[in-house]
Amino acid sequence: MTTFDWVRHGQTQANVDQVMQGQLDSAVTHLTVTGLQQAERVAQWLRGRSYDQIVSSPLHRARQTTAALTEVLTLTPQFDDRLMEAAYGEWTGENFVGLREQRPQDFDAVTGEALPNVLSAVGGESYLAIQRRVGQWLAEEVVDHPNDHILVVSHGLTIKATALLMLGAPATTALPEPANTSVTQMMIDPATGQRYLTAYGVTPKLI
Repeated sequence: MTTFDWVRHGQTQANVDQVMQGQLDSAVTHLTVTGLQQAERVAQWLRGRSYDQIVSSPLHRARQTTAALTEVLTLTPQFDDRLMEAAYGEWTGENFVGLREQRPQDFDAVTGEALPNVLSAVGGESYLAIQRRVGQWLAEEVVDHPNDHILVVSHGLTIKATALLMLGAPATTALPEPANTSVTQMMIDPATGQRYLTAYGVTPKLI
């Protein structure tokens, strides 16, 4: 069984300012002091687990989170573009609150997330597009490392879209994005291809 533990990056200034990050990679998308503390906390929480590899999105906020994890887990990180956040198209760098006020029909009233087909309509990626690139990466890992326990550092919408892929569920905002530095676990049986979502958005707590 190939096991994937997904960690969403720590809080960024863009998260605080409610800026649509997507694949934006600038000073506003770097981790805040709180985000760095979150990364250190999840690293301590995962300290006792055994991982065969760590693979991260190359975006800076994911790299910062990965750096905190590798301080504790002593793994050499790999980086893969397929683990990046969704492309947000014309909305990249825009203020989330302002967009919701201007276009309330494009957002879910409960979760506040952009509806599944909206991002592709503004030049970004659909849920299906995210699932295709991440699915390709997953398939390669399962074939090449069928028994590995893999730590993955990625982004909210990317993790959510992959979780929906594990469930065979349609694109939906009914499943909210996981919180910063929460942990989501997925497993894939290399013999049958059966997929499992065994934990979603678990927030580390240290006693």
